[in-house]
Amino acid sequence: MVDSPPVGTSVFTTLRWDGGGRVAWLALHLARMREHAQRLRIEWPDDLQNRLASLVPDAPDDGGNVCRIHLTREGDLSATVHQMSHADSPLCAISQAAPRWSKRVQGTKHADWSPYRDARSAALDAGADLALLVHEGAVVDGDRCTPILLDVDGVAYASPTEDGGVDSITLALLGPEIEAAGIPFRRAHLTETLIGRARELIVVGTGLGAAWIDEVDGQRIGTGAAGPLFAACNEGFETLLAAAWTTLGGES
Repeated sequence: MVDSPPVGTSVFTTLRWDGGGRVAWLALHLARMREHAQRLRIEWPDDLQNRLASLVPDAPDDGGNVCRIHLTREGDLSATVHQMSHADSPLCAISQAAPRWSKRVQGTKHADWSPYRDARSAALDAGADLALLVHEGAVVDGDRCTPILLDVDGVAYASPTEDGGVDSITLALLGPEIEAAGIPFRRAHLTETLIGRARELIVVGTGLGAAWIDEVDGQRIGTGAAGPLFAACNEGFETLLAAAWTTLGGES
């Protein structure tokens, strides 16, 4: 078994990639990455933006739809394109224990990302599409996405960042879109009870956009059909994405 690297040896972010030379929401991703670097005590290069412009990302032969920007403690910067695929909705999920680190680094995108990858692998091994990460009886994150549910009271809920999940850029962008669709949006602990009675459970993220879930750990979730929360997030994501592109390393 290969030991995982210490959390503070690198920081990264994953952006949507257009298959050419552009990424989406670059300024937001770099702002979050810089904040995470500060928490991880990784020095942020003053010339990072200029260095990004000269990077030619490595890409697989079949292309890709996401670009990972990675900065090490030594100041090495890289960009790698890869494919983030997922099944069509509805998705099936399993629950897995959420990884825990120190309070200072919890929720940052750091070097020791193996627990998230392992959760993803466990889901696939179980015949599911994704893993929901659980801590103290509440869903705090997804293996590469952020859960949102629509409760029976008509309010949409997502886990507060204090619960330990990554502060999702996609979720921050879609919050106003949910409200604009007439659905109140709040932060709350996504407990087993709340999920069990949900009208809808969806996940959002850079690579997948929005998708809806109809099963968690063998339990039926929601009505068995896409609903207003998914519609608002799916439409909102595509609309926002159309105006979000910028050249890697360029001004946003």
